[in-house]
Amino acid sequence: MAEPTLVFVHAMTPPHRGGTAVVVHRLLRTLTGFRVEVFTDRRLREAVRDGGELVLAARYRYFARLGGPLTAVRALRELFNTLNVLLAVGAGARAASSARAGGEACVLSVADGGFSQIAGAVAARLARRPHVIMVFDLWEENAYSRVERWLARRLERALFARADAVVVFCGEAAEHYRRKHGVACRVLATPIESAEASADGGVHDGEVLVAGAIYWAQEDAVRRLLRAAAAVPEATVTMVGDESGLRARGLVADSYEPELPSTCFRARVGRADVLFLGLAFDSPHPAVIATATPARLPEYMASGRPLLIHAPAGAHVVEYARAEGFAEVVDARDDGLLADALRRLFNDRDGAAERAEVARRLAAERHAVGTVAREFGALLHETLRAGHR
Repeated sequence: MAEPTLVFVHAMTPPHRGGTAVVVHRLLRTLTGFRVEVFTDRRLREAVRDGGELVLAARYRYFARLGGPLTAVRALRELFNTLNVLLAVGAGARAASSARAGGEACVLSVADGGFSQIAGAVAARLARRPHVIMVFDLWEENAYSRVERWLARRLERALFARADAVVVFCGEAAEHYRRKHGVACRVLATPIESAEASADGGVHDGEVLVAGAIYWAQEDAVRRLLRAAAAVPEATVTMVGDESGLRARGLVADSYEPELPSTCFRARVGRADVLFLGLAFDSPHPAVIATATPARLPEYMASGRPLLIHAPAGAHVVEYARAEGFAEVVDARDDGLLADALRRLFNDRDGAAERAEVARRLAAERHAVGTVAREFGALLHETLRAGHR
């Protein structure tokens, strides 16, 4: 009997290197029992042809989607987003052909500015196949363009209600959509490749490492860390990213390092004395902060290094760490409290190491990609069976 087909429709699929694409790659690379077909932006054609670690063992097909450098011009960005609605319908119609031709099939889309959800809904409706929406970031509440937010206000409720399954990565996101749309979401843990800690064990020199992207969702928390670290003599802050760009925004650290390839990430974070994960307190998009599931969190947990989380009370990262006791947590806008947390981490090495071991164990139990992919595969098969009833 032929395996069912999973038709994945998204503009930024693997081998795109964004956080969403990396997590999706982990899930689909490890998924068994399905044949995967990918419909993605034609601008990824060359990267797929060149191969590489993020190219899926799948059949790739391509659609047109407007974007690129011209979107830096606001008027063009809004025009492109409007025209992309029509292109999403066309992409969905093409994906529907694959879903129909493959016998049993599910359509998978990813919540983004609207393109993937719209294309996935069209494909599922035309092919009469189940539609699964995977939500990494909120749609309506996010920092998207005016057109994308307008689409979300008008389409999100209907698309999510009609989907056969909505997958989120934390309980806070599930509760958000339960209250908002009455949708019962399925919760998966954010997957990581391995839960093995770095063999290095840390250098214990007071380095606080900020290893992820820093944009509006992190910036004010990172600024507070820099001020707090200045009051703790043994603390030095290292930021990973473009030094000139970070300095231009006033984010002046003790040292900077270039972006890390995924194959080197765990080893590098394993050499830090403290790993810092911050989310903004002053964001205009508080629901995004509350439901954020940064892919770096389980990576930090698996590293075996002490973790400092600085984010608003009620945010998933705060509630997860506090409930399980795996990190030092500061959930107030207070430089002094953050400095005190750094001192505790440096002065109570045994306590910090115990919490780091709790984090590593949780990463192994809940976030290992094999475990999460099996849960995802079971969800897909359940969705297919429900579609036959």
